[in-house]
Amino acid sequence: MLQRIKAAAENLKTFAANNLKERAKPLLCLILAASCIMLSVMFSVRTFHISDGKNDYTVRTFSSNVETAIKKLDLNDSSFEITNVVSKFLTTNIKISYIFPLTVKVGNDLSTYSVRSGLLCDILSSIGIILDEHDTISHSLDSFVDKESTVEITDVEYVTETTFEAIPFDTTVEYSDKYQASTKKLVTEGKVGTKAVTCSVKYINGKAVESTVIDEKITEYAVDSKTIIGTAAPTYASIGSVHASAVSSISKLVAPSDLFLDKNGVPVKYSSKKTLRATAYTYTGNNCSTGVAPKPGYVAVDPKEIPYGTKMYIVSADGKYVYGYAIAADTGGFIYGNRTDMDLFLETENDCVQFGRRDIVVYFVD
Repeated sequence: MLQRIKAAAENLKTFAANNLKERAKPLLCLILAASCIMLSVMFSVRTFHISDGKNDYTVRTFSSNVETAIKKLDLNDSSFEITNVVSKFLTTNIKISYIFPLTVKVGNDLSTYSVRSGLLCDILSSIGIILDEHDTISHSLDSFVDKESTVEITDVEYVTETTFEAIPFDTTVEYSDKYQASTKKLVTEGKVGTKAVTCSVKYINGKAVESTVIDEKITEYAVDSKTIIGTAAPTYASIGSVHASAVSSISKLVAPSDLFLDKNGVPVKYSSKKTLRATAYTYTGNNCSTGVAPKPGYVAVDPKEIPYGTKMYIVSADGKYVYGYAIAADTGGFIYGNRTDMDLFLETENDCVQFGRRDIVVYFVD
């Protein structure tokens, strides 16, 4: 009995095993089919990494077409170009750049360029615009530009320029008793000099706005004009008399029509004469006490002794100076100190030094 039971159990076991094998075959096939489908799907999906230089995007699609992948981004600006594509297995890296107009304003000049997105410094370099250290710009050179924009540039330039300028010559007059009063001699003819002036000139957008002198160099020295005027009393002919204007003198006043001189250089008519002590003075920047501008012929007096407006003819007692026709028009500072009687106006300080202090003969011709 026991043997029968064992035999029945073995038969049941064998039947169950065979029955299980028959049922497992369809299930295994289903699993294998599903795995194949999944693997097929996995190996059909492509991943695209897209960068525009500013933003990064990821697109997954069954298509292997690059343009199709980019279109899925729905970019706001459709004007772009693909600059680089690198594929590895199922992954593709794409770089794109936007195409847009960039307007560059320099002063009043406007220029528009079609450019690709990127750093402003690189964009400007690509269109041949290089800024130097002095130029200014409305945008940061490190800013990323990817759409239509206007950039304003202030072109600042420093240029070294050299110009030549004239150096005027001075005109000097020297009085000398070595020559008669009728003598006027040009000793040296004046000549204009030149100097080179180097400046740093600042230009803004091509227009000079500032100039700074950085060097001056004389290339040719000026030559001063020098004239000698004789002051010695002239020797007159023994016949007749001459008008005072015919005799060269220091005074620049016009002698009256009735002022004639005899052969000794003395007025033919005069009311009185005095020998006085005189010095000389020159320009002080002020008018005379009577309001007239100083010039040779106007003399300074003590108005209590010689009233303003008194007309005179003056020569030095030693015969070395013919001062000529004169009018009392100024007050001499000498009346407050070391007393002299009259100050004669001369052209230069050197003339005053040469004249010094000396006696003069004054003929009153009122």
